[in-house]
Amino acid sequence: MADSGFTRPTLPQLITAIRSDILTRLSADTTLAALRRTDAEVYARVQAAAVHTVYGYIDYLARNLLPDLADEDWLLRHGNMKRCPRKDATAAAGYVRWEGAAPGITIDAGVTIQRDDLVSFTTTAAATTSEGVLRVPVTCDDTGTTGNTDDGIAMRLTSPVEGLTSAGVADTVEGGTDTEDLETWRGRIIERWYYTPQSGADQDYITWAKEVSGITRAWTYRHWSGVGTVGVMVANSDLINPIPDDAVVEAAQAYIEPLAPVAGSDVYVFAPAAHTVDFHIRLNPDTEEVRYAVMAEVRAMMLRDGVPEGVLKPSRISEAISIATGEYSHELVSPTEDTSIAKGEIGVVGDFTWT
Repeated sequence: MADSGFTRPTLPQLITAIRSDILTRLSADTTLAALRRTDAEVYARVQAAAVHTVYGYIDYLARNLLPDLADEDWLLRHGNMKRCPRKDATAAAGYVRWEGAAPGITIDAGVTIQRDDLVSFTTTAAATTSEGVLRVPVTCDDTGTTGNTDDGIAMRLTSPVEGLTSAGVADTVEGGTDTEDLETWRGRIIERWYYTPQSGADQDYITWAKEVSGITRAWTYRHWSGVGTVGVMVANSDLINPIPDDAVVEAAQAYIEPLAPVAGSDVYVFAPAAHTVDFHIRLNPDTEEVRYAVMAEVRAMMLRDGVPEGVLKPSRISEAISIATGEYSHELVSPTEDTSIAKGEIGVVGDFTWT
């Protein structure tokens, strides 16, 4: 049974126990147990199978009664009861821009624009050239991070617009997030068991921030911009870029403000500054596979230790390198001194140099 002192009997143990009980109560010869076609043997096997099924269902219930071990379907129930639903995927939104466009050109709403990898976007409002620039708002047709597009990436019209070249460029297309990871969601539900909302306590702001898609970590700072103000710094758990984009920060600000105490002062939601740390490592064996394993472990270490007002210890970095698959020995050339992360910052892994 899940997390209990009770041990679930196996099917052979149940058959043996029931067979012995039947033969004993019938005052029958226990040597008959060796005969597979006796009534006692048939009864024992049928009843043991039924009891074993009941034990299985009880085990299933015991595992799902609390959220820490619950299956996904049951976790949905726990989340709903704690008002902690799973965060859905969101679509990226932003603009596509054409420089040097002729005056008077208009793109209507509902026009499809594609990236070169065939991810499609739809214009959400009409736009007309202004001072040689045509900038039209778009939303990705698919939800998830796949819609997030770096500035300057080519975006092409699927149908021609008179007087306009087919290729524009992405302009602040961001805010797309994937469906919340199951274990991250489980962690938020368990937090609700530990922390009861307290009308504006520090933990309340952290809980509210984590309810926004694209945010998995948050920190609260009292009197951030004056007495009575609250600063909420938000981040995600991406191992490469843990700093959320402007769209996510704005969504968090809009979500938290109505929840904050009416008597409170202003709430400031902001992304942390990146404290980039470069790593110089002498590795043995120095192969591409081992390098990738080391990079993954160092990034995971940074997620754990690179928190605001935290300290990156060289010994902790070496520990992360040592547990990388395939690593036999190494020398951490740099950093060799403690690296302090300031308030308002989080650690971000920079470049790796291999010797």
